[in-house]
Amino acid sequence: MKTQPPLFPNPRRRRGRSLRPVLFLLVLLFLPPAIPHLLALRDPGPPTRPADAIFVLTGGEGRIQEGFRAWSAGAARELYILGAGRTFPIARIVPEASRISAEALSRIHVEGWSENTLENAFSAKSAVGEGKYSSVILVTSDYHIPRAVLVFRKVFPPEVSLTAIRVRPEGGAGASWRWARRHFIEGWKYWGYRILLRWE
Repeated sequence: MKTQPPLFPNPRRRRGRSLRPVLFLLVLLFLPPAIPHLLALRDPGPPTRPADAIFVLTGGEGRIQEGFRAWSAGAARELYILGAGRTFPIARIVPEASRISAEALSRIHVEGWSENTLENAFSAKSAVGEGKYSSVILVTSDYHIPRAVLVFRKVFPPEVSLTAIRVRPEGGAGASWRWARRHFIEGWKYWGYRILLRWE
């Protein structure tokens, strides 16, 4: 015996079917940029032994201060500040430098030509080759870590040990929104760089 379909379908079932494409698009939009940040949480922090050099990637709040703090605490012998600009004196970039010895000051290097993460990596590679470094520490914002580590590992010789220090942004009004937006954008940039670096 055949049964006739109901004249009035269940509205809950119909609403559930209409939401499936929306949920699928949301997953497709937000899951890929989240993956690099989740995987980056497994990366080890700075080594217990001092590294040869610290490379600070400028462009985000608190990066230079955190890099200088780690260097002053003995995390590495040399400190490189990448992409700081050609015309800025070191006293303006690192005000604390005026209170350290001339010998210590000679171990702070300011590079001004690189303007993006890839150029930062090639600048650092040159310094690694000249100094014959075997271990380095990157200092950059937490949202920038996945892409920065990806690029530096691609550019650096494989025998160079690479770890990173995460710089977390300050709070304040709109901090949660800025955190989410930066992680979303950087997550997608990560996949763009993965594709780009495959052709390098």
